[in-house]
Amino acid sequence: MPCVGNDVVDLKEPAIAGKSSEPRFLKKILTDTETEFIKNAIRPEVALWSLWASKEAAYKVKSKSFPGIPFIPRRWQVVFNKPQKDYTDGKVIIPEGGIVHIRLYSNLQYVHCVGADSPAVLDKLIWSVEMLPEKEINPSLFLRERLGKKLARNFSLNFHDIIIKRTKINGRLLKPQVYVGGKETDIDISLSHDGRFVAYSYLY
Repeated sequence: MPCVGNDVVDLKEPAIAGKSSEPRFLKKILTDTETEFIKNAIRPEVALWSLWASKEAAYKVKSKSFPGIPFIPRRWQVVFNKPQKDYTDGKVIIPEGGIVHIRLYSNLQYVHCVGADSPAVLDKLIWSVEMLPEKEINPSLFLRERLGKKLARNFSLNFHDIIIKRTKINGRLLKPQVYVGGKETDIDISLSHDGRFVAYSYLY
């Protein structure tokens, strides 16, 4: 069964502003090649968080097949292909861990990356990025509700029968699972939240 991942970064979050010009920060999360990529980028902040979102999405994919895999972003190499009209494909090369295939979407508000362990899966992924309502709301609950409604429509299910939750074992959270009528399904999903945005992806 293919594994999927996704990650979204709100480019307007105050906490991430100016990070592309902090050498010590870059050294913690980027390879030397990626650092050069940032230096030569027209929009270095977008370039930086595109790399980060790619690595996060890749980790979510790999950690499903290899739960104990360590996330060492400065050793994970992102390689982008030639940009298409609406997205950029690429891959994340993980030492001793293989490759995760990625597809990156970006605009002036956010970057969003989806990933899978097979390039063919990228064309089959269902995903969405949504802005949180202005009223105060729990991002996690909002995200699960939006995804639950989408799953109900796609799989002809009753929305009220769907529960999305993460089980904790020995203090470690497992990947999010979809339950229908109290029974675990094999629908693989990925959840992400940052700043004003929530995002999800799954294989239909």
